[in-house]
Amino acid sequence: MIDFEKELNNEQLEAVTYVDSPLLVLSGAGTGKTRVITYKIAYLIEKQKMESHRIMAVTFTNKAADEMKKRVYSIVGDEAFNLWIGTFHSNTLRILRREGYLVGLPNNFTIIDQDDRLSLIKNIIKRLNIDHKKFSPKMYLHFISNYKNSLDFVYGKEPEELVHRFDDVFRYYQLELKQSAQIDFDDMLALTLKIFLENREILHFYINLFDYILVDEFQDTNSIQFDFLKILAEQKGNICVVGDDDQSIYGWRGAEIGNIVNFDKYFSDVKIVKLERNYRSAPAILYVANNLIRNNCFRKDKSLKPYHNFDAKIDLRRCYDECDEAEFVVKQLDKIVEEGVPLSDIAILYRTNAQSRNFEVALNSRGIPYQVIGGISFYQRKEIKDILSYLRFFNNYYDVPSFIRCVKTPPRGIGDKTIEKIISVVNGERVSVFDAVKIVAEESSGKLAKKLLDFINLIDGLNQFDKVSEMISYIVNKTKYEEYIKQFEEIYVADKRINNINELINSAVAYEETVKEVNLGDFLSTTTLQTSVDEIDGGSVKLMTIHSAKGLEFDTVFLVGLENGLFPLFSSMDEQRELEEERRLCYVGITRAKKRLIVTYADTRIVYGRRQEMEPSIFIDEMRIVKGLEEEFKDGKKVFHSKFGKGMIISIKGSGEDAKADVFFEKFGIKKMSLRFLKLI
Repeated sequence: MIDFEKELNNEQLEAVTYVDSPLLVLSGAGTGKTRVITYKIAYLIEKQKMESHRIMAVTFTNKAADEMKKRVYSIVGDEAFNLWIGTFHSNTLRILRREGYLVGLPNNFTIIDQDDRLSLIKNIIKRLNIDHKKFSPKMYLHFISNYKNSLDFVYGKEPEELVHRFDDVFRYYQLELKQSAQIDFDDMLALTLKIFLENREILHFYINLFDYILVDEFQDTNSIQFDFLKILAEQKGNICVVGDDDQSIYGWRGAEIGNIVNFDKYFSDVKIVKLERNYRSAPAILYVANNLIRNNCFRKDKSLKPYHNFDAKIDLRRCYDECDEAEFVVKQLDKIVEEGVPLSDIAILYRTNAQSRNFEVALNSRGIPYQVIGGISFYQRKEIKDILSYLRFFNNYYDVPSFIRCVKTPPRGIGDKTIEKIISVVNGERVSVFDAVKIVAEESSGKLAKKLLDFINLIDGLNQFDKVSEMISYIVNKTKYEEYIKQFEEIYVADKRINNINELINSAVAYEETVKEVNLGDFLSTTTLQTSVDEIDGGSVKLMTIHSAKGLEFDTVFLVGLENGLFPLFSSMDEQRELEEERRLCYVGITRAKKRLIVTYADTRIVYGRRQEMEPSIFIDEMRIVKGLEEEFKDGKKVFHSKFGKGMIISIKGSGEDAKADVFFEKFGIKKMSLRFLKLI
């Protein structure tokens, strides 16, 4: 039995035990939101006697979902296997596997990944004689994604002519997906919502199925995700959303901060619980973060309060240029490591990916190991996509892109003309690609017939395995893939690629250990939905954008490039809504730090090939970083009280004799008192 009162603070306990109406949990950085969600699931099962398969918990990344599963399992045991815990994509995919026939999907449909989507659009543009230099494939992909994340698409409204011949490109794109029995990322949510809106009985089934819905990182939801949640939970009010409007930093990809700020307007009788007790950072770091974020207007009022009372080192450094900045950071990093801080607990955070180069050069010159987070993700690497194409085709014999990739890699003497003939059989006979290969093989003779039969036998051979890891090993061995890599790559590159393939096998084994029954389609779905942040290694300094750092924490954070035009970006400085998102991003960067925060800016920087003079970011003044030892009371000052001992001023209200301070004391928490009872130390 769980002692909820013992294991949760008062605010967490209130959030965990409240189930009477829609609940909004405003969870500041480092306040234990994952703990609230996992314990609330346990509370629903143990105290509310809800069946685990009637609880859905939604988050945004596979890493977060896996962590949640592990934590819930550690509390409730095997009941965790029955929960609907996953991302929006994986949960809606689960519904589509069951109800997809209602929107014309076959049982064995697969998911096209981003690279294959782009290749498909490139081919369509070429077919339509559209100038790809003038109208890029990525632009069409962007507009297609935006359209599919709208209710216009859900309701079947024809797309607007957003760009040259968009309706033609979109029509061909959809036709190709249908012929290959594929859907894309955006279809998962849109098609599920379409099923709900067009089939009232199905909708009511799922409304009644879920006794409770929990949503993590609610501030990151977009409009269509919110519509999905609302249609399921509005009737019963059985929803708890957890998030922090001050950490809403994905407006550029559709996240709508209004979903969390106005949640109590969209749902009726909403209960709001604020989690403000921060378990991560030192008081001085929270002081800087609170000073910054209170300059935003479009937010719910709250302020982080420290749980721990330990000293923090905060420094503001003016540098000559970007090279001087990088040298300063690396020299400081050396000193910090000498003090005993491991490399893996140090991060260099910047606004844009392009800023990493100078730090990489400086780190390399000193032989300091580092990892750039946010580069090419594991499952997007060529060798991984090559091997997975075999599994994708085996899982879905209608998957044309995967067939083309696996039949050509490694080369086996089956050329483009033969492949075109196979595809023409698919279109003419209305059979699967695999059946078309068999038909063409029977019609062929000599070497070509043998090559086609060898391919057929290779794919058929996968039927003998129950485990995905064994399938991968079989593919690598049968295709002699390692030998193929060594023929065309330098040794050190080939070794890296082979190590990646071994890691793919490891990932399959890890998947097999977490499920009761292995399902190839489910494994392939997880590989498609992974992100680069899921693959962070230890033992090295981390370089990343602040966007990539969200959800992480470090002993020491270097927050670099704090100049107007760079952070905040020039494009955001004249628009209040965009400027507030930039400020939230800076707030996220600050709150990654536990004990040390070093902020840097440069007087000059090369911008668009020219050196320009820069000015310090407006955020630096807003942080009010304490410098010097002026004998005056102000936020962040250390003080002594005769009864409560040592403390730190969090905030001061009033002036003169009426001035009162909120002071955080090491043993007594936060106390409000007149300044005359305090002594500066």
